[in-house]
Amino acid sequence: MSARTRYDYLSSDRSQFLEEARQASELTLPYLIRGHEEYTMGMKQLKTPYQSVGAKGCVTLASKLMLALLPVQTSFFKLQLDESQLGQDFGPQIKSELDLSFAKIERIILESIAASDDRVAVHQALLHLVVAGNALIFMSNDGLKVYPLNRYVVDRDGNGQVVEIITKERISKRILQDQLPKDFFADTKSVSEEGSYTDDIDVYTTRQT
Repeated sequence: MSARTRYDYLSSDRSQFLEEARQASELTLPYLIRGHEEYTMGMKQLKTPYQSVGAKGCVTLASKLMLALLPVQTSFFKLQLDESQLGQDFGPQIKSELDLSFAKIERIILESIAASDDRVAVHQALLHLVVAGNALIFMSNDGLKVYPLNRYVVDRDGNGQVVEIITKERISKRILQDQLPKDFFADTKSVSEEGSYTDDIDVYTTRQT
């Protein structure tokens, strides 16, 4: 079974939660969740809520959670040795040197987070958690990537443990043409179903545990 077929099969179980998320997004942040993934060329008019209390509340909650998870200029974790595992060979001087080394590693990690786009991805994921109640974060070598509820499906066992995750992305053919055979896109249409010209293609990625 292909990844696309598996994605379409599992998306039926997701439809109920996706519809609830779409309705919540219409009352708060309409651009966040648009039901099933929509790809349109040009500008699309979104419905504007009659008041902005919901939008302000979601942004405020996401910001508060962001400060709790990743506080600014403050270490949110601590590296230290388990004293119960230390032997008699570790004297006070060696322990002090280890603490200094751990503090240096902490600063390096905090500087790396500050220089990357991880805070933007985490804040975006928190917005989805507040509005839709669900989001997926993928950690790669290039940084964090956020998948909203309408771009991934998850298969779990009876205990709730994740068995399979399938994501859906729309990637430009120009990025993929160097990694695929030259005649790979020979049968693809140059006009999408909506009638607009596009150079993008859907890419399904499956990850199993």
